[in-house]
Amino acid sequence: MSVFVSGSPILPPAQDSTRFEALKARHLLLAFLLINLMAGLVVVLMARLLDLEADDPLLAYFVYCSTFILICVWSWQRGQQADLQMGQLWGNWRSPIPWRSLLRVVLALVMLSMGTTLLMLYLVSLPSPELAESMLYSLGEDASGTAWPLVYQGLRWLSIVVVAPVTEEWLFRGILLHRWGLKWGIPKGLLASSILFGLLHPNPIGLTVFGLVMGLFYLQTRSLSLPILAHVLNNILALTLGSLGGEGAEQSDPIGIFYLYYSLFCLILAGFVLVPFIRFHWPDRGARLPYFLNSR
Repeated sequence: MSVFVSGSPILPPAQDSTRFEALKARHLLLAFLLINLMAGLVVVLMARLLDLEADDPLLAYFVYCSTFILICVWSWQRGQQADLQMGQLWGNWRSPIPWRSLLRVVLALVMLSMGTTLLMLYLVSLPSPELAESMLYSLGEDASGTAWPLVYQGLRWLSIVVVAPVTEEWLFRGILLHRWGLKWGIPKGLLASSILFGLLHPNPIGLTVFGLVMGLFYLQTRSLSLPILAHVLNNILALTLGSLGGEGAEQSDPIGIFYLYYSLFCLILAGFVLVPFIRFHWPDRGARLPYFLNSR
């Protein structure tokens, strides 16, 4: 059931709206860059102490986890200093989960990601088959490039299945959606935060739509629990498919017209689910952000 309110806009209290200025996107970006730099310096020291190569992929996941966890801690403390009730951004963790709808949408998002990836590979293969083949092989990761394969695999799954869903939903839906939703209105804020989310991933089109759907989940339920759960399920499927793709990449046929047909098939199937979902749940002019709804 949708929680969107139709009719004339219901404005949030001016004082609470002003407090969100403490979470400006440029401040978030600056803090992210500084934290990332410090995490990189720590990794350099770790590599020397543990006798690891500087390009060991294990270190990249360590930087990712530490950076995103610390930026979330920073944003929480920053919001508290501005007298924001940060728990209202998280919402009710015990809100009911519509499992049937959730699984249907997540499977459609995975199909969309597959479709956009295969279409990209096919289009790249037209002028440069070698580049497309190298992109295909890179989709599947293995532990051959690290000195500690088991630690690498464990940290990789922790990063992608736990850290990424929680921290990215907090930052893009919890923080940026509210900040830009107050600044430009909810529809524009939803689009802007989703586009930025997509641009920071290798598959910008598929991940922009993914971010859009996660934002609609958040607006619908007023809780980050549903988008985080959807993000977890999506990443588990993506990891599993990526592992399968990596194992069989060398035995696969050259990229050809089949990739185009299969990508279109995936996109059409995904569209049958995602287009109606987005149209039905799109916020109208009277929608309110979860923070202000959760203050009741």
